[in-house]
This record gives sequence, structure tokens and C-alpha cells, in this order.
Amino acid sequence: MTVFHEAIPGDDHGPVFAEPWQARVFAVIVRLCQDGRYDWKVFQQRLIDEVGAADGAGNDITGYYEHWLAAAEKLLVAEGLVSAGELAARKAHVAAHRPHPTTAVPNPVAIDPGLTPGR
Repeated sequence: MTVFHEAIPGDDHGPVFAEPWQARVFAVIVRLCQDGRYDWKVFQQRLIDEVGAADGAGNDITGYYEHWLAAAEKLLVAEGLVSAGELAARKAHVAAHRPHPTTAVPNPVAIDPGLTPGR
């Protein structure tokens, strides 16, 4: 599975993220694919659909990862990894309880497989 390609904002060292949430959503979706939760081509098509529906909007890094997030949310629901209601409730909770600002660090993001639901 190749995740990084020319469409992902990046440099010679890999993906570039303007904000910590972008790195987190990227890492979660990549890891779920690596864990066999879905086929990468399914996510690619969802992302293509999101970018195509935007009519050229979001050509910067933040816009690109907003498309990535929208595609990820649709994928998680479609694959049964979270229900639409649970996703809506989590988004409402985050909106009501904004996290404290964090600083991204240039290190790989890893997800502990022991913390993955359903395992």
C-alpha cells in the first residue's frame, strides 16, 4: 500500500501538516488501512469524490485535509467502524469541549494496537 503520493501536501521527507489535527486524521486513517479495516482504494475514491465536489476549493494544505477528514468520516460510517449517530455525538462533544492547543512534533504518529476498538 502506498499512501504518500504527489497529491498529498509534502516535501522530500513525507507529508506536511499545518496543524496537529491533520496529522492525527492522516495517521488514524492510514493505520486503520494497515490493520486491514478497509481497502485503501475505497478511501482513495472517497477522497477523490470529496475533492471533486469542492470545485477547486481547498487547494491549500488545510483545505486538502478538510477533504481528507470528510472522506474519513464517510469511510468510518460506511465501513461500520462508527455509527452516524456516534460520529455526530463525538463531533458535538469536541465542538463543545475544544482541546487545548497542542504543538505538532516532527515524529511519526503511532497508534497502540491494544487501544484499537474491537481487538
